[in-house]
Parts: sequence; structure tokens; C-alpha cells
Amino acid sequence: MIQKKHITLLGVMVLLLLQSCSEFLDSKPNKNLVILSTLDDFQQLLDAEGSTMNNYLNLGLISSDDVYFGENLLSRLSFSQQAYYLWEEETYMPDAWDAGFAGAYEKVLYANVVLDGLRDYEPVSEQEKSRMAELEASARFFRAMGHFEVLMHFSEPYDPDREDQLGIPIRLTSDINVKVGRPTMKESFAQIISDLQVGTEFLPIQSEIPTRPSQWAALAMLGRIYLVMQEYDLAYEYSEKALAIGDELMDFKTLDSELPYSFEVFNPEVIFYQKHLSSRFTGNGDCFVNPDLVELYDSADLRREYFLLPAKEEGLYNFRGNFTGDFYHFGGMAVDEVWLNLAESAVRTGKEALANDALRYLLESRMDSNFIWEEDLTGKILLERILEERRKELAFRGIRWLDLKRLNQEEEFAMTLERKYNEEKPTLPPGDTRYTFLIPPAEINLNPMEQNVR
Repeated sequence: MIQKKHITLLGVMVLLLLQSCSEFLDSKPNKNLVILSTLDDFQQLLDAEGSTMNNYLNLGLISSDDVYFGENLLSRLSFSQQAYYLWEEETYMPDAWDAGFAGAYEKVLYANVVLDGLRDYEPVSEQEKSRMAELEASARFFRAMGHFEVLMHFSEPYDPDREDQLGIPIRLTSDINVKVGRPTMKESFAQIISDLQVGTEFLPIQSEIPTRPSQWAALAMLGRIYLVMQEYDLAYEYSEKALAIGDELMDFKTLDSELPYSFEVFNPEVIFYQKHLSSRFTGNGDCFVNPDLVELYDSADLRREYFLLPAKEEGLYNFRGNFTGDFYHFGGMAVDEVWLNLAESAVRTGKEALANDALRYLLESRMDSNFIWEEDLTGKILLERILEERRKELAFRGIRWLDLKRLNQEEEFAMTLERKYNEEKPTLPPGDTRYTFLIPPAEINLNPMEQNVR
């Protein structure tokens, strides 16, 4: 499939025009072939922002306690969306596919097409060699992102003391006929981290276009991953390195409250741009902020104004604080998350003064002019405050689901979720198998593997 300076892109460019991820899962290479022959061609494939490369699956947001779906909206959701929201045991109809699962692996596929093509590309100058290294790092960044998204949703909450946890299929070739099984979760993380490490050396320090990877993004992403893995020393190290490149937070006291959406696209805090897959609930007036979350924002907190929009239904709010600049929910990396990653990993590794400094800097940029930092916090109180700020600051980004899976392993932070504002009132206790999403049946049919436990 690969020739010198050329890669026959079997079906991939056709996939760009597909109308659904179902067709992506079921399709095989056909006679519609496109030849990628230049480095510009490889870059254009990685720049497929609108179709796949900068999308983020929305299942974690749907299942988290960030959202409250009104009954009118709930009745219009698909079978799977309703099941994820209500934490049903069965989330798919027979032979069903999932847009988020397929979209993440489509990202992996595009990245592997570029990597396979670069292996046989013969550069004609030192400039081309340098550009090839950057393209390889970019492709590996996207491959890591796709694998990480699947791992966080379709594998168990990570337990560093276990060796037997199943990971997700790791695809390292663009040949979609190759069948791959499920390595361990630790092996899956190792490949993701390896791919991102390349970016810390060969990517530009900051990208001119935030839809493209950078060293800044790779470092920030490694900080997020090590936080998930509960390796807090490394989470601190990589978050600190990311902030050394850029640590600016917007001062909410200077924002324009008259804008329909509070933040501009590519605002100064955006490190790497991703948006959640659009769905029937995206921008719907009956998609509310969980009232329990709303209560956390006090009157001095400017996030109450810039994140929350009074809904048509009295007493409820819609979310408008998307870093995408529009109704799409943000799913990328931003400076505020890195500060919170640094703060939590600092307090967990005995650096309480640094944790206080990070928390104070965040709050000074989010509170009104009457805010005064009275004294530094210590111990459990400091950690609880940082986790509460994560809850408020990172709302509607999909991060909450990752935090729930991680924190439920700590007895003092474990919590049972409840859809108490709906007619049905299901619960999701900590450690429940429903925190691990089922692999879509269509994928099991195409690539037989062990299904997750229910």
C-alpha cells in the first residue's frame, strides 16, 4: 500500500465525505483511490479539523453530573444517548455503532496514514527532513489523543496497583484489515505517552493555529494523563513545563458580558482546540446545567455570569462558557486546566505553598474586585478546595467524567450520582461497572475482542 514518496490512501479520503461513522466502521477500501505524494498532502490530512481531527467524544459529558436534560429533550435523544444519561445497563441496540468511538479511531487512522507515508518518503533537503520530523510528531500526537479518548471511556477507572486491567485496541498501522486485541491498560498508556513524548521535542513550542499540536499541548496533555494515572510527581512536572511556555489566564473582570457566548474562539487560554461532537442536546434549550453545580458558584464568582445563562424555564440555567466561542462544548486543553492539574498534584506531593499560589492566581482571575485571599489553606481543606474549583472551572468539557472515575477510588471523595431532577431517578454508585462504557457491538463484530463487564 505504501510506495516511495507515495501512499495509496485506500478509502481514507472517501471517509472524509461519509455521512456517518456507521459507514466508516462498515466500509472497506474500494476503487476510489487518492494518492498522497507531498508533505503538504500529509499536513492537509492532519488539518481535517472539521471532520475528525479536532473532535472529542461527548459520552463522558452526557454521563456526568455536569448536565441535566429536561424531559422534552430526553424523549428526543437516541436510544444510546438516553441509556448513557440514565446509566442503563445496556447502552446499544444490536449491531449498533457509536460516533465517538468511531470518530476517535478515525483520528488514529488518519494519523497512521501519515506515519506510514512518511516512512518511505525520501526528503530532498534538510528543510524537508525537519518538516518530516514535525509531521511525524503531529501525527503521533493525534494518534495519542484518539487512543486516550477511547481509553478513558471504554476501559475501567485506572488502578495503578493492578496489572490485569484491559486497555483498548492500539492501532499502529493504517491497514484497517489488521485485527488487534486489547493489551493491558498500562500498555495502552505506555504507547500513548510514547507518542506524546515525541511531540515535546519535534513540535513547535507553540502553534500559530491552536488546532495543530505543539510542545505546549503535548506537555499539557502529559500532565493530564499523569494526573489520571495518579502519578502526581510527573503530573506536576509536566504541568509546570507547560506553564513555563504559557501561563496566562483571562481576567474575567475585563470581559464583555453582552456577548451571546462569553469567550472568543482561540482565546489566550486555549492550548489545543477540540470541540465535542455535535448532538441533539448541543445548544438545546432543555440542556441545563445541573442545579447542584449552579449552587457552587457564589455571588462573587464571575463564572456564574460568564458560564451560566438563565434558561426559559425559571430557576434553571443553560451553559454558555464554551472556550470554542460558540455553542459547541470545548474538549481541548486550556491553561486553566493546567493550573488546576498543577495545584492538585502539588498538594498531593507536599508542595502546599505552590498549590496555594496556583489556586490564588486562578481565583483572582475569576472573582470580582472584592475578592481577597485571606490566608493559605492546608491539608485536606486545601485539596477539597482545589477539587471544588476543578468542578466549577472545567464544567461541560468532559473532564468531570475522568475526575469522577479517578476520585471515586478515594473513600473521602467517592460519591453516588443521582438524576434527582428527572422523572426517573437512577443512581450511579462509585466503582459501578457502568463507569466503563461497553464497546460498540459493530466494533466487536468487525474486530472480535473481550467485551467490558456488566
